Amino acid sequence: MEGPQEQYHQPSSVVLSSEEEEDEPHLQKSAAINVKAVDPPSFLKLEFCSLHAGLMTATADGSMMVTESGITLPLKESEDCEDGESTHVTVVASQLRGYGVWDGGVAKGGTLLADWEGPAPSLLFLWVTEAQACMLHRELTPLQTTTPSDVACGCLIVLMKEQLQEVQVALLASILELEEYKKGRSTNDGHPPSPLDWSDGLLLLHSCPAPVDEHLLSLLGQSDEPPIRIINSSQRFSSRLLQYPPPPSKGRISVSQDDLFCLQDGQFLNDVIVDFYLKYLILEGVGRAVAERSHVFCSFFYKQLSRKRAAGEDCASIPDARTRHQRVKTWTRHVDIFTKDFLFVPVNYESHWFLVVVCFPALEDSVTAQFECASGEWKPALTGPPPPDCSSLGCRKRVVVRRPCLLIMDSLKTSMHNNICRLLREYLQEEWLVRRGNRRVFSNMTSSHCRVPQQDNSSDCGVFLLHYVEMFLKNPIVHFELPPRLDHWFPRQQVRVKREQIRQLIMRLHKTQQGLPE
Repeated sequence: MEGPQEQYHQPSSVVLSSEEEEDEPHLQKSAAINVKAVDPPSFLKLEFCSLHAGLMTATADGSMMVTESGITLPLKESEDCEDGESTHVTVVASQLRGYGVWDGGVAKGGTLLADWEGPAPSLLFLWVTEAQACMLHRELTPLQTTTPSDVACGCLIVLMKEQLQEVQVALLASILELEEYKKGRSTNDGHPPSPLDWSDGLLLLHSCPAPVDEHLLSLLGQSDEPPIRIINSSQRFSSRLLQYPPPPSKGRISVSQDDLFCLQDGQFLNDVIVDFYLKYLILEGVGRAVAERSHVFCSFFYKQLSRKRAAGEDCASIPDARTRHQRVKTWTRHVDIFTKDFLFVPVNYESHWFLVVVCFPALEDSVTAQFECASGEWKPALTGPPPPDCSSLGCRKRVVVRRPCLLIMDSLKTSMHNNICRLLREYLQEEWLVRRGNRRVFSNMTSSHCRVPQQDNSSDCGVFLLHYVEMFLKNPIVHFELPPRLDHWFPRQQVRVKREQIRQLIMRLHKTQQGLPE
């Protein structure tokens, strides 16, 4: 029997820019260095100077660590930061859409290397998902000495300390070609493969929202007017349809033409569509009274919370729960989640979407409350059962029970929720300590599987998740006798038309933002 050492690794092709054509970088062809097949190391440590993400810059405070789970960069805190410790930001492997390694000579004349002496260093270009870009934006904001822009950008530039040697490039490529990294490129239909060469990187930079595009291009000594060959190639990249909420609102989500593809029947919803629609439901006041008492986490929250320890997080003296909380601690700096009644956590686990609702996180035990039934008698429709008797529209009790709990709404009735609920309880415990300054145990917070309408195919889990949230806002649970029986919460036909409803909503908002007639 052959051992693991006999496994074959496909040779990597790493792109470095040709030095002979530095006088016209935007027309330059990239010279590909073909490296021999190498077994990827468990980690790779590389020295770097700074990270540039959108309009934000952060200075290195140690070596960059590249592992099979992600790329971790230690960064210096701003001078007015209280604890004075390093901040570690991580690009999760599955959130990397593409990468390129470039000779810094292509950036001569730009502000990035304006004061550089000696041979130009390498530049590492990283193209990340929208969710990862938003997460990095939150983590980098406290490190800025001036008020940063609220525009998140998926294009990152890492300035290395020196020109990488060929063997370093080969080892880097061997890690970035592992399966976990390739997951992020599975949706790159129509986009060039990695490693990205100089012209493909410029194409991506030109597609960034203003004024990020101009800033990043000026770092590299490029004009914000795209060259002819880039204009003619721009159809390879999806065009942005809208930003929601529209500028100048913060926390904007960009929806592109590519994202519309997943709204076709039989396709899995991506994180952009999930985050867009959840944000739309809250901001547009669907079920206004409930929305005001709710907080929605983005789809990347649980991914970031649950990932394995990365380089820089290996301190054995720090408990796992605290390490996980530190990754997402800035996500709620503007909201006290314990003042909310409901926290919606979308979870994508092994390519399956489901919803966890954290109910009454500030309560330590169940309480009773007076409830005023919905005005008027419920009038039955021509077909269909009455609303659930635990819901706002169906409850006929005058006294209802409220209890702190984790409600799981899964359209496939999978059995993989125990660990997920444990991580969320640990997060609540750490967040309580930060917010309230004392310890509270959440391990006794009950989790319960709601009896909810089920999908009848293999692709609608994300659509059901969105409809669960919408129905909760419109007709919430008011009596928390577990497990909630929501079998007839809504007819399945509402889910069948939801993809088209979301697509029409996106196109309507697109026309509004572009000033086009509807």
